[in-house]
Amino acid sequence: MLNTDNVRGEHILWLTPMIYTWLASFTAPVQMVLFFFDNTYYVLSFLTSAIVFIVLIGVPYMLHKHFRENETRSIIISWMHILSSVFLMLGILMIYTYTPPINREWRYYPIMSPNFERWRTMNDMAIILFQLFVGVQILFSVYGLTKLYYQRKDEQKRLQDLEYAYEMNPMVNQISKY
Repeated sequence: MLNTDNVRGEHILWLTPMIYTWLASFTAPVQMVLFFFDNTYYVLSFLTSAIVFIVLIGVPYMLHKHFRENETRSIIISWMHILSSVFLMLGILMIYTYTPPINREWRYYPIMSPNFERWRTMNDMAIILFQLFVGVQILFSVYGLTKLYYQRKDEQKRLQDLEYAYEMNPMVNQISKY
């Protein structure tokens, strides 16, 4: 059942794209995400975009889980990462869900259609948000892996100090001889 051991903030990271995809399948006027990047159109289903988001948050999720289990997490940094990631995911998915339908050939017309201009602006915003989302995941992963490295290093130093103290204690040495 639900208790404080299995209800965690980091679960919001992987639940958000799945729940949104499920809701978008009922409410979205389109079933595909169409974005234009580097002079190429890409078409993804909402399920594929949810999988992309889940893959991108895999390492940060594992770091959240590790720090919570070891009780070494910073609550402020943890929730800043979770909330910023969720808002960026929702923003990107909302933009692609409610962008106006376009004809890809409109970009070749001599006079731009207002619908195409609006779609291109929304597409550019979504790409910027996606780049920001990837940047947030990389930043948190670097923070988490650095913190993990220093925790392991401190733990090894503490173990070496304990071994040295154990060897230097004359009472322990006499007992260990018998």
